[in-house]
Amino acid sequence: MGFGSSFARDWTISKTSRFFGKNRIADPLLARLAEDPSPEIREAVSRHTYSLGQEHGCGFRERVQAEDILTIVESFLITIGVPYERKGNTQITIRTDFTIPADHPLCTPLIAGAYLRGLLAGLLPDWVSEEADGAIRYLARK
Repeated sequence: MGFGSSFARDWTISKTSRFFGKNRIADPLLARLAEDPSPEIREAVSRHTYSLGQEHGCGFRERVQAEDILTIVESFLITIGVPYERKGNTQITIRTDFTIPADHPLCTPLIAGAYLRGLLAGLLPDWVSEEADGAIRYLARK
């Protein structure tokens, strides 16, 4: 051990760095912003989250073959626990009741909904989306 170091000091530094590690501040901050009563703040959070999702969707679309896009969509929906129904290769319907566990990375229904809409816009740019009755239906253009 170097000068002025000890196991207790090193352990304390290690524990502190984990406490302030990845997303320790960002996740609760985003959750608070998304739940802020100010419509301007909520709209800004939603707009930026949608944009981030769209960027991620475009990135996925560039890296996978066209026939695998719906598999990426399904994988994401299964991973985050959003109910959906797929009809062949021309339609996918997603429930918009975004109830998410508190420790989930998407942290709030506002963020989950905006990110998912953006991700799908990036993954399925040629599809039409229709939102009604608690669901979003994506239809392939003919």
